[in-house]
Amino acid sequence: MILRRGSFFFILASASLMAQSSGDTTFRSTTRLVQVSVVAQDMDGKPVGDLRREDFQILDNGTPQEIRLFLSESAEPPPPDPLAPGTFTNRIAAADGSRGGYSVILFDNLNTGFEHTARARMKGLEALTAIPPGDKIAMYSLWCQFQVIREFTADRDSLLRQLHAFSPGAGAVCNASAPEEETLPVNRPPSLGDLIDPGAASARARAAADAARIASLQAGTVTDREIMLIADHLAGIPGRKNLIWIAQKFPLSPAALQRLSNAGIAVYPVDAIGSTIALAGEKEAHAAPIRALARMTGGVAYVDRDDVDVAIRESLQDGHISYTVGFYPSEELGQDAKAGKRGGAPRAIPHQLSIRVNRPGVVLRYRTGYKIEPPLKALSASPVEDLIQALNRPVDATAIGLTASAVRRQDRLDLTVSFDLASLDLTPSGGSWKGAAEVVARFMTPEGVWAGDTLSQTMTFNLKPAHYASMLQNGVAYHKELKIPAKAVELKLLVGNVASGKIGTLTIPLSEVDLRTQEK
Repeated sequence: MILRRGSFFFILASASLMAQSSGDTTFRSTTRLVQVSVVAQDMDGKPVGDLRREDFQILDNGTPQEIRLFLSESAEPPPPDPLAPGTFTNRIAAADGSRGGYSVILFDNLNTGFEHTARARMKGLEALTAIPPGDKIAMYSLWCQFQVIREFTADRDSLLRQLHAFSPGAGAVCNASAPEEETLPVNRPPSLGDLIDPGAASARARAAADAARIASLQAGTVTDREIMLIADHLAGIPGRKNLIWIAQKFPLSPAALQRLSNAGIAVYPVDAIGSTIALAGEKEAHAAPIRALARMTGGVAYVDRDDVDVAIRESLQDGHISYTVGFYPSEELGQDAKAGKRGGAPRAIPHQLSIRVNRPGVVLRYRTGYKIEPPLKALSASPVEDLIQALNRPVDATAIGLTASAVRRQDRLDLTVSFDLASLDLTPSGGSWKGAAEVVARFMTPEGVWAGDTLSQTMTFNLKPAHYASMLQNGVAYHKELKIPAKAVELKLLVGNVASGKIGTLTIPLSEVDLRTQEK
């Protein structure tokens, strides 16, 4: 791999930007705004839409916090500005500016038997046919990697057509399953060979149990990775996002759960098995972790019921009227003070959130916790290479919003990119806002092979308050002219904050770039 330091020309009047090597010390902000989406309902389950800032109280680990952000997300959103020709963005928005929330229906083929996934898709068709238009809905499928059936749209006909035509594919990252003789159930009927040689039967039983355990661990690892990709993909959408996850099992690590919460995603787990005949204790043991997943993210669990279409429909409509409340936690709340006394590095500790309203009879749902990571001097021996790997993702990450305009002049690409300053989590220090961002770009061929050199640039910020306020409103912009390698068909662009882990990626198909033949 060849890394070439790019010579970007930044459009940043009066701002201090200095190129540094990718190995310089990075920082992690502990002053970021913690935002929490809250659904308020009365005792009959009807939304309560007239609450005000003064009605709410937030407690972080039992300590009251000042509400610094309050949004009521029931108003009609303004229609987005149409993109000019040759302009590209990773910001996900409805083209018609229609009212309603953002919801994803995730058909999980990895953690669900085929008979249940087929039924779930049929019920999904029924639900989409029954709900009124307005919401922005996306449909994804999870197998060995998640696939986009249809990206966000308010067009019901388009959703139905895509779901009708969809057939899940395994993708290229799945490992081959164990041979059939090693994955037979332990309680299968004994064969003649088993009766003759009980020791061999016992060995096969142990092998089957080991294979099942390994398959479960592998499925959990793949699920974690792909759920994190989905969280990064949805992170840039403002406000509440509903993830309607239809599966038989919901393996999720605390890190993946935290990624969903940080992205403002409420999980609505829908048990694809439906109602079952079992003892009450067995049913509760199955349902408890599913309900906990919903509770910790502010969603609703649907367990032990056969009306999957109703569950999908209710989940799509939940949270139309919601509130976003935000506060700045103190640094002391975010770290383990005892670690410093022991001579060790500070570590992140869990935060328990409690939100109350002063109106009787109002029931709230919201994510119940978060973590603040302490400052780190080095997250990786090669942070730029880590970012380059992120360019291989099947969909763009949106935690940092990017918009680019591009013009092609024969084998040159004239590129201007702007991105959101607020998403970089700069730190106030010494009267300035300071921080850094990495910019990485590379071209790809139709076969998915890198073309030409990988370009990388480190940007450091040292902004006075007036410049910081201006960039918060107008964004950060830079301009670069790139040489297009032979056979290249697209440009992959990334802006990332190595310290906070936030990234934004953008794919620019060269076939959609305006071609200008005149000389500059």
